[in-house]
Amino acid sequence: MRCRTQCHLLILLLLLPDSAWAWDARVVEVIDGDTIDVEPVAGGKRTRVRLHGIDAPEIRQPHGQAARDFVSKAVLFQAVGIDETPQKQDGYGRTVATVVLPDGGSLQAALLRAGLAWVWPRYCRNCDDWQALQDNARQAGRGIWRQPKPVPPWKWRKRQRGKS
Repeated sequence: MRCRTQCHLLILLLLLPDSAWAWDARVVEVIDGDTIDVEPVAGGKRTRVRLHGIDAPEIRQPHGQAARDFVSKAVLFQAVGIDETPQKQDGYGRTVATVVLPDGGSLQAALLRAGLAWVWPRYCRNCDDWQALQDNARQAGRGIWRQPKPVPPWKWRKRQRGKS
């Protein structure tokens, strides 16, 4: 009987959606448009979070500071949800996650809607909703899309490495 209960519990845990691994945090620092530092509301160590699926302009790129300012205004010292992706961490040891705002939307969607980030095709598969937000911002000429030929951050970083 004991095994049956434990087996059912294990099956239930395996069937839970990814959002079951979400946790509540408070944003304590904004690094740039797609990276923040958070502390768990329940207590614990500070964690650096890289926003899943998008890439905001680097600080030295056009609109880089605007993206950072937007994130600061939206979430600094606020409670948010951290919904980790299956990847969990990137190559720099940052937690990769969707940041859920108090209204239930995501910080990623807010940045895309404002025209302050790109959907990052390399890391965001099945992101049709986010792509639609980006396309809408482009058509409306918001944020980065005011420029005639905005350079995605991944290409900008590659060019910068080539200069050194």
